[in-house]
Amino acid sequence: MLLYVQILRFFAALAVIAFHALGMPPNGFEVPDSAVSFVLSYGGRGVDLFFVISGFIICYAAHRAKWTPAEFLRRRVERIVPLYFLVIFAATMLAITLPAIFGTPNWYTPRHILKSLAFIAFTDGESPVIAVGWSLEYEMYFYLATALLMVLTRNVWRNIVMVFSAIAILGQLPGVAATLGNYAFFADPIILEFVLGVIVGDAFVNGRVSWPVLAGAACAIAALLVMDPANRVIVSGIPATGLVAAAAWSSRRRVDPSWPERALARLGDASYSIYLAQVETVTPAGKAVAGLIPAIPPLLLLLATSCIVAALGLALNIVVERPLLGLCRRLGASRRTGAITPRHLPAA
Repeated sequence: MLLYVQILRFFAALAVIAFHALGMPPNGFEVPDSAVSFVLSYGGRGVDLFFVISGFIICYAAHRAKWTPAEFLRRRVERIVPLYFLVIFAATMLAITLPAIFGTPNWYTPRHILKSLAFIAFTDGESPVIAVGWSLEYEMYFYLATALLMVLTRNVWRNIVMVFSAIAILGQLPGVAATLGNYAFFADPIILEFVLGVIVGDAFVNGRVSWPVLAGAACAIAALLVMDPANRVIVSGIPATGLVAAAAWSSRRRVDPSWPERALARLGDASYSIYLAQVETVTPAGKAVAGLIPAIPPLLLLLATSCIVAALGLALNIVVERPLLGLCRRLGASRRTGAITPRHLPAA
């Protein structure tokens, strides 16, 4: 198990929760400006860490499993889609039944819900029904591009780096973003964070990285440094890449983890549920704690809120995500077995 990479996934999710708790405190419990609040204000960059980890994990796992394009895409859909759809359904039902608390005018429309379910809310220039789902639209973009290159090419990881790097460079050319409008989504430099994760994964698996891969990524980063040196890929993506690389190689040496490490890794395994659980729970959790302990310091309230939301996410993982994923995997295995088993013989 990639122990420290799993732990990084948990801290990435926790950072995003803390960022939202900082931005949506109960009235009178705003965290005062300080070095701590400044650091927490960058907690949303946990998403950048997620993207780098995603590129790394997909590259690493695909090298080990030797998936076909169909198997790769099916496994990613099973991992992402069922829980996301369920959370969208739950949020929509809350908005319908409790509009004073959860409803937003012109937000829960059939068009917006359907576009959110299809991972294309970006085409309207809006976030999905589940606000953090914008990052999942980039994840699905990465998965679809990878599956397509698996079908069309032999060296998929070199080509995903080259293609995404070229797209990111084109997106930096003057006038391109304005011409594309909402479809500038596809050329946003943030796609380079998947590229950086793939490069780390390729180096981790093969012990080296080919020069075309390094050259392609270096050209994209150089273009970004010239056109937008404060871009989040530079500020957050590159440091996140260093963290993922350090976590990966450290995991290789860690053969006997302690129980706190195993506990954090288990939370990392639940990071997707923790990430999604925050959507409708950060504000109620903060208000509940503030109501129970009116004298609680704002920073301690933020910490308590983050812990409660993480615990709710772990519960979602145990009760819903893991059983749902297990069911999807069993159904997928049954379909594949049925497809190759003669009708007169029992399925294995």
